[in-house]
Amino acid sequence: MRTLVFCACLGLAVGVDAEVLGQDGFEAACERLAHSQAFAQTDSSPWPAPWVGVGGIALADVNGGRGRLRPTSSSYTLARMWAPVSTRDMEVRFRFSIEDAASQGVAFLVRHNGGFLDQTQPAGQGYGVFIEGNLRGLPGIGIWKEQAGVESPLAHSLPAVPGPTAGVSYRVRFRTHQLNATSTLMQAKYWPEVNAEPIAWQVTVTDATPVLQNLSGGIGIDSASGILAPNPVSAHAYLDDIEVEPLCNPILGYSVALVSQSFQFTEGPLWRGDHLLFSDIAGNTIYRLDPPSAISVFRNPSDQANGLIMDAAALLAGEAATRRISTTDGSGTRTTLVDRYQGGRFNSPNDMDLRSDGTLYFSDPDYGLSNPPLQRELPHNGLYRYQAGTLTLEWAGVVGSNEPNGVQLSSDESVLYVSDTQQGQLRRWDVAANGSLSAPLVVQSGLAVPDGMCRDGAGNIYVAVSAGVEIFAPDGARWGLVPVPRMASNCAFGDADGLSLYITARQGLYRARRP
Repeated sequence: MRTLVFCACLGLAVGVDAEVLGQDGFEAACERLAHSQAFAQTDSSPWPAPWVGVGGIALADVNGGRGRLRPTSSSYTLARMWAPVSTRDMEVRFRFSIEDAASQGVAFLVRHNGGFLDQTQPAGQGYGVFIEGNLRGLPGIGIWKEQAGVESPLAHSLPAVPGPTAGVSYRVRFRTHQLNATSTLMQAKYWPEVNAEPIAWQVTVTDATPVLQNLSGGIGIDSASGILAPNPVSAHAYLDDIEVEPLCNPILGYSVALVSQSFQFTEGPLWRGDHLLFSDIAGNTIYRLDPPSAISVFRNPSDQANGLIMDAAALLAGEAATRRISTTDGSGTRTTLVDRYQGGRFNSPNDMDLRSDGTLYFSDPDYGLSNPPLQRELPHNGLYRYQAGTLTLEWAGVVGSNEPNGVQLSSDESVLYVSDTQQGQLRRWDVAANGSLSAPLVVQSGLAVPDGMCRDGAGNIYVAVSAGVEIFAPDGARWGLVPVPRMASNCAFGDADGLSLYITARQGLYRARRP
């Protein structure tokens, strides 16, 4: 569905009542760097302020426009630099290289208290991303925690992700944010600098260690080695282009309130200027909500309308009973826009989104064929593009395996997201200038009954799932869940300020606001 502008950095106070669900939130300053470091000092200069050495350091200086770091060998050979840059919900980006892949590793720490392992008081504490060649037999990228000065792994990349090669420059992206009051979500990836950044995260983990929750702390860098005392260490790690950016976390602070629960199966929310339209598929009705709570019938019968969208002059609806996309003009006249592909009738047009040039993308799963039993006329469950009177099948989902469902364009219309309900996946395609789709990719798996989608002004994608609405960054990184008491089916932003998230959920319609 098309959405109104929403900025995840804003919070507006609003009164909510009846069946309210809330969570505590933390609003970091966002859309600006909290720290950046390019190491532009002359060679042999110390690491610039605010970086300080806290332990295990044989050498820490600037060399060739990079920060150079080498540990002193010990029973746990590791050098640590630390800076009092406050982090909690944040993304870290940096560049690194090593000189000896067999023995070296590099870590970046967040929410860190500045301790050095168990050798200082207080002992070290925080989260970190760790990339190594083979010093612990874990080549690739992992996410660790440090608790009471003891480092331990939380998750690691698959064997297909190789360890770094000596002398090669790599980029790293690491995200950490408070998922809820008791757990933190972390995601990380790295890649050779000469390559394009991979879309998928290589390691993802949620941690619920109590003493590490809801904390802010500094940032740190470790140069680790598998060479232990009394053997000397000669290999250096090099760090550069460090950026720490607070995250605009859209899940924080949402409160969900019931608007009405007098329906059978709600779907297709669409904000139209000053009111909301939404479908009740089983109730064969399209309803109108005039906020805050006045609900009236917009159309009955609706021919089991599901997804709704507006083009320049008409209301478009995916109708299960007629197996078509219909249009309704300003006078209320309803006509068929498209109902067949290569002579065969659609299964059950479901959800849709509209590009600014009028190109329509819509899904056609087979849910409507079963109630009442209808004859299948197409050998697939499809994703279609309708453009200037021409219909193109962009994805032929396999019957029995794929149910293309929710459809949502990215903010710049360069990407199309589609939920595959049967596979529990969020998929994406690149959108070409002519509207065609390419480069299909699964960006999230394991979702619980993903359905309709909406998008905020920051480009985050909201996916209705069985427990509520999951929110993902444009690159697919998971923010977390806005819980809803009933099984969610779709969403749309609305109200005069565009900041209310309307959620259709089986018999209920809900409104979510941030404080």
